[in-house]
Amino acid sequence: MKTKKPDIFLGITMFLLVLAAVLCVLILYVQKTGITFGKDSTLASTEPSYYTADDTVASAATGETETAPVETEAPVVMGEPIDEVGLKADLDNALDGLTSEWQVVVQDPNHDSRVTSTTNCEVDAWMTANSMVRLYVLGTAYQQVADGTLTEDQVLEDATAMISSADSDATDRLTELVGGGSLETGRQTVKDFAAAVGSKVGYNRSIAGASDQKNYVTAQQAALVLDKLCRGELVSPEMDKKMLDILFAGGSEIDLALEDGTTAGFVCDVEDGVCICAAGVMNTNGRLYVISVVCNLPVTTDGAKNKITEIATLTQPYFE
Repeated sequence: MKTKKPDIFLGITMFLLVLAAVLCVLILYVQKTGITFGKDSTLASTEPSYYTADDTVASAATGETETAPVETEAPVVMGEPIDEVGLKADLDNALDGLTSEWQVVVQDPNHDSRVTSTTNCEVDAWMTANSMVRLYVLGTAYQQVADGTLTEDQVLEDATAMISSADSDATDRLTELVGGGSLETGRQTVKDFAAAVGSKVGYNRSIAGASDQKNYVTAQQAALVLDKLCRGELVSPEMDKKMLDILFAGGSEIDLALEDGTTAGFVCDVEDGVCICAAGVMNTNGRLYVISVVCNLPVTTDGAKNKITEIATLTQPYFE
């Protein structure tokens, strides 16, 4: 019985099919990995990368991540950091021996530094400061301008009068306006704004007219709002610039003994036997900084006002 010889042509065909399959796999692998053949027939590889959802660059080969470079303009910093130790000592000396309650905060928005001094109270204890709520009313009004609830024409006149001449009626009108026609709702709206920017205010009574209720604030909380205002982070850079312009147009009800090259814009409250307060922004040759002072139960009005003048005077050299 004869055995059947293998079909040589079938064997060749199978060999060619296997070879073709191997070549296809090799081609796909080269395309996927990025391997290329150079002129000298040596292998050269590239390492692809991709941007992940959290804006990091990840290596496809290793899975390691590194922060993606982000092109941003460097912030403009005015002046050198202040001598916080020296300023603290000067403030403590200025308050030494006083029998009334004092909170003082000096803040530098350029370097995120804060110096505080107190006597007979804690730095962030509630203090009577009825008219100081004007700072928060101003911020609330321009927040509503920014979000389209109000127009600037609706708020500008009363906002200017409220700051520049401490107009109590203008403060109440603006509070009623941000409250949609209700003073009570307006006061709550102002408190809500304060909470939204990380601050607090006790707005319990209208500014105009007599009342058994009191409004409360702290020097530290007022400084926080003013610091954000200087940074352009309270409402928006555009709206914050408008509010700063209103503040500086108003000046200060209390003499700050300004040196040459220094201007100021403050919200003040002067109530005999109750409170003497001043919180605002100083501008020394283009460098903005914040002073916030709240005094309760002043022995004399003139004495407390003179002490605020002294505090403002001793801070200025630190920012020159």
